Amino acid sequence: MGAGDECSLDTESDFIVCCNYLGSPYGSSSPVTPDPAKPDGKWYAADFPTPVTIRDNVRLQRKLLDHLGVKHLRMAIGGSMGSMLALEWCATYPDFVTELVLIAGCGRHTDWAIGIGEAQRFSIMADAKYKGGDYDPDDQPKAGLATSRMMAMLSYRAPASVDERFSRSVMGLGPGEGSAKHTHMRKPSSHVDLDAVAHANEGAQSLPYFAVESYLQYQGKKFIRRFDANCYIQLTYTLDSHDIARDRGEYLEVLRRLTHRTLVVGITSDVLYPFKLQTELALNMPNAEMYAIDSPHGHDAFLIEINELNKAIVRFRRGERADPNVAHALGTINEAAANLYEEKLASGLESVAELRGAVRALEAELAKSKAREELEARRGDALLAQVVQLKHELQEIREAAVLEGGNYRPSTDGSGTLAHGLRVLRDPGVGPARRFQPVFGRVKSEGGGDAPAAALGAF
Repeated sequence: MGAGDECSLDTESDFIVCCNYLGSPYGSSSPVTPDPAKPDGKWYAADFPTPVTIRDNVRLQRKLLDHLGVKHLRMAIGGSMGSMLALEWCATYPDFVTELVLIAGCGRHTDWAIGIGEAQRFSIMADAKYKGGDYDPDDQPKAGLATSRMMAMLSYRAPASVDERFSRSVMGLGPGEGSAKHTHMRKPSSHVDLDAVAHANEGAQSLPYFAVESYLQYQGKKFIRRFDANCYIQLTYTLDSHDIARDRGEYLEVLRRLTHRTLVVGITSDVLYPFKLQTELALNMPNAEMYAIDSPHGHDAFLIEINELNKAIVRFRRGERADPNVAHALGTINEAAANLYEEKLASGLESVAELRGAVRALEAELAKSKAREELEARRGDALLAQVVQLKHELQEIREAAVLEGGNYRPSTDGSGTLAHGLRVLRDPGVGPARRFQPVFGRVKSEGGGDAPAAALGAF
């Protein structure tokens, strides 16, 4: 975000609104907000409504935009949880948004992600100081909250990224802090600032203090100074609530109804929201394209690779392909693979990772094209089957009809109306000969909708 058209969010031409989440301790309403129903002015704590959904957040944000006088959004954009909110925006208020950028998210929270969230919640709830959420604000369940954050930090990265960064290194002693024989720190047996004791007899253990352990403990301790345990739990429940199809129909069909121009960004090494989840969005949203970040750093890669991602979003907003390599490949898809590879080298491709990312995005585009072809084939087969069925019904009508006052009607139904809105009338241009003109009304489904009951099962 900054001034100029080289920023994906241009403060010179865009009016940018960024809202905090319900349940967060940094604003809006949350468990640390005073509860108006409590005469003593105490906070909501465990009485905060649960869950506050992604959809609730969108509805409240719409109220804010109405208050600001905003009539339309050019783009809804977000990363991770923010991408879920952006997607929900276009489903809840489809005519209010023009474009979407969905970064490292999903269309519905998976069981894998729900399980990770439950493990984090349980680490907080198992802390004796949690007390079902009714804890002393000045004496939080620090150990549980720090542990939850440590687990989350691992889910934000990928194994290769963590291994490369730490390489099984151990914490060392500074000059004069140990003899030549002992050059490494021993793993701490207790953490006073967390009220946690890992080993009652410190002298009985000599475990190495791995650098990755120190790093995670540091992140946990830093987090408890700026966050609240109840708020953390509430936000994980908000994530679990995410399902774009809730009360809207079958999941993939709901995605296919979202026709907004969309850029879907996926990370090939993401273990929290795996790449296949973004591919799922790109394949099923009719006007979506894929941009792949090929990085070993997992979910956080969209923050680490922010410069290249910014360029991709700028291209997308200009109406270009987010990944120029995919655009080039799609334009030369019928050329020999060797020629395409040589052209890539000649164009100065910056890295192998960039090529891999382009290939993954291209695979998604080709799969989407194939899916469209299959859909059209199914649609054609279904319509052909519908025509055959109607012809069959028409033949049955001809065989069973009796001549009454110049009109042919089925002898079993005085109304002249049959299934699928088919009515058989005499052709006005022909005499009393046995020729009929079908008149088609709107086809009704069994549930009363407007979709053709048989044919549109494939739409």
